[in-house]
Amino acid sequence: MKSRSALGIFFRAPQSGKVKKRIANKIGKDEALKAYISMLDATVANVLRIQGIDIYGFYEGEITSPNYQIPFLGKKNISFHPQKGHNLGEKMCNAFQWLFDNGYLKVSLIGTDSPDLPISFIEMAFQKLDIYELVIGPSEDGGYYLIGMKKPLEDVFKNIEWGRDMVLKDTISNAMNAGINYFLLPEWYDIDDLDTLNRWRLSKTSKNGQTKALYSKDNH
Repeated sequence: MKSRSALGIFFRAPQSGKVKKRIANKIGKDEALKAYISMLDATVANVLRIQGIDIYGFYEGEITSPNYQIPFLGKKNISFHPQKGHNLGEKMCNAFQWLFDNGYLKVSLIGTDSPDLPISFIEMAFQKLDIYELVIGPSEDGGYYLIGMKKPLEDVFKNIEWGRDMVLKDTISNAMNAGINYFLLPEWYDIDDLDTLNRWRLSKTSKNGQTKALYSKDNH
């Protein structure tokens, strides 16, 4: 039976030179690609543990290229769709609209930059959508790792400079100006440089009880 709640994962098709460019400048394109694929696979494995929601992948790029493979493409319980729009705001807005048009009552979107995001945060987002129109998961860099809605709210995406450290503040300002009631989830971190990549790998090492080499800024 179809769920009333949907989670969309926004991601780039994993291609060398097209992902994690800041990290690639430090460790090289191939190593950055490997790191990105690990993040992508870990994100999907993480959210597949959540019960009672349908999962969709919204991709940018070409996912059928013979030059690379998406590890989870074969999973039957994830439906894949291309992102549509000229910027991130339009793409998210269109994804929300498509999911609501397909009968979902509560929708949240995440990216792949927080592969170890506690699933309790995602579950909380859907719970809070019973009360609030908008739920946002703040990230430490001034953006957000999750945004959830129970109806299309185009106003929250207006006049946002994507990729800047004011994204969260500007989104909240838009919500307040539009009279939208919102809830902020606990803060988490995004992986967008070597420090945060190492933070994630160190976290995995500590959980697995194994020693793994971490990237150094001097490795390349």
